[in-house]
Amino acid sequence: MHIIDIYFVIISILGENMKYASKSLDHLGIVSGVCKEIGLVETIDNIIGVDEQQIVTTGESVMAMVINALGFVSKPLYMFPDFMEKKPVKVLFRDGLEAEDFNDDTLGRALDRLYENDPTKVFSTVSFKALLELGIKRDFFHLDTTTMNVHGEYTYPEEDMVPISITYGKSKAHRDDLKQFIISLITVSESDLPVWIKALSGNTSDKTHFREVIGEYSKMLMDSDEKAHFIMDSMMYTDKNVRAMSDDIYWLSRVPESIKIAKELLISTGLNDMVESNLEGYHIKSFSKTYADISQKWVVVFSEKSFDKEIKTFEKKVAKEGEKIGKEIWHLGNHEFTCKEDALKSAQAKEKKWKYYSLDDYEYIEKKKREKGKRGRPSNDAEDIKIVYKIKASFKPNEKAIENERKCKGKFIVATNDLNLPDEDTLKEYKGQQSVERGFRFIKDPLFFTSATFLKAPRRIVSLVMIMGLSLLIYSLAQRKLRKALEAMDENIPNQVGKPTKKPTMRYVFQIFEGLEYLIIIDGKQASYQVLNMKLIHRQILALMGPHYENIYLLKKGCGR
Repeated sequence: MHIIDIYFVIISILGENMKYASKSLDHLGIVSGVCKEIGLVETIDNIIGVDEQQIVTTGESVMAMVINALGFVSKPLYMFPDFMEKKPVKVLFRDGLEAEDFNDDTLGRALDRLYENDPTKVFSTVSFKALLELGIKRDFFHLDTTTMNVHGEYTYPEEDMVPISITYGKSKAHRDDLKQFIISLITVSESDLPVWIKALSGNTSDKTHFREVIGEYSKMLMDSDEKAHFIMDSMMYTDKNVRAMSDDIYWLSRVPESIKIAKELLISTGLNDMVESNLEGYHIKSFSKTYADISQKWVVVFSEKSFDKEIKTFEKKVAKEGEKIGKEIWHLGNHEFTCKEDALKSAQAKEKKWKYYSLDDYEYIEKKKREKGKRGRPSNDAEDIKIVYKIKASFKPNEKAIENERKCKGKFIVATNDLNLPDEDTLKEYKGQQSVERGFRFIKDPLFFTSATFLKAPRRIVSLVMIMGLSLLIYSLAQRKLRKALEAMDENIPNQVGKPTKKPTMRYVFQIFEGLEYLIIIDGKQASYQVLNMKLIHRQILALMGPHYENIYLLKKGCGR
């Protein structure tokens, strides 16, 4: 039954003096429940402090921005009061707060206070506390960066006072025409939970940043007995980084093929030399290597799926280069040179640029040519003519180069300075690097914060990045909680196509909760509450999440507000 129909039923039964109001609760009760369960507001307020004159504390402002981010509304923060007006504020937060309390000034001041108290440190404190209370292991960390493109000038008279520089840099989104800032993110392997996030200038280099952030984050792990490993992409693997980090931490990294000994190892390691991995479709073999004077384990990995894809691309690449060279050779054959040596040098210069082909044979064509400006058939007078040369060349496939490149397809090398780490774990954890990439996809989703980077003050952008991280944390914690409950209770819920699953995405679960309304019925001085449109699937999910969440949706007796 539609809400307005319910309204007329209530009026007909209880009389016209009855008043009611409805608010969209949807999935935001779950978001609020996770925030409260990890003590988000209390942790932030303990760090930043609470002014007695504040109606909304900084922690509550942060929680409100997280709820906004996870509300699938794609509205920038300046429209926040309109967003809150349609929500049951007292249910999501506490008694005493109203929608109008969450205005532009309140949120802006909260962002400023976050910046003054180091947003990265605040975020890490919240995340550490949540992981500790939930007993989540902190042994393998995934580190990566992504670029966030912005529109506008972003120029400031006193650049030295700006915390990060919104500027041009190497764009991972291939938008070199736009200015950008960079987000650095660390996630822990279990459940893709973020444990570190930081905003960086748009021209920051991964090669130097990785070393710096690991050193900074490692200090926060000193009170832990856990053996932490940092997992990064090949940008980390430089001579300087390997030397600098190996004494302090364990690391895993893909080895760039541009390193000579890595390329040689890929070529020399055949599939017959490798053993089948526990991960389907993979084969592995480990070697002891020394690079940058650091002893390491190098695990050569062969992926059947990657090979099938890469070999097709490779064959097209070889054929395309052959077509290009054919045109080059034709044009070269029409060019005139003053001597044979110049003609051959020109052909050899082109050959150096070829990757899969080489010169096969060539011959010179000698031609008499009358001096420029003179007409008629050239005479035998040497003063009237000059000799020019053309080179007619042919080319052939470089079979050795092609075969060596073919041997590398589907393979890569993962290196670690933990010599005791099992080969299987090395591969498994490196593949887990996708967790940080999933985090970036979440943050850059147009339904979340992309439209909110309109903020012009870099200090507020720095704080906003922290809010992005918290939104990812809350989302990931909710997803982890539901999946673990489904596994423990041996239950399933239908996925997007109606098939049972124990691993639903929280994005889809949030969509399931769309349309739940919080109805407030006022009869004189008494008020009662109902959640409308509740179905069996909602009850099942909330029961799996726990009593705390059932209370929010009024499924427990005596839990009216």
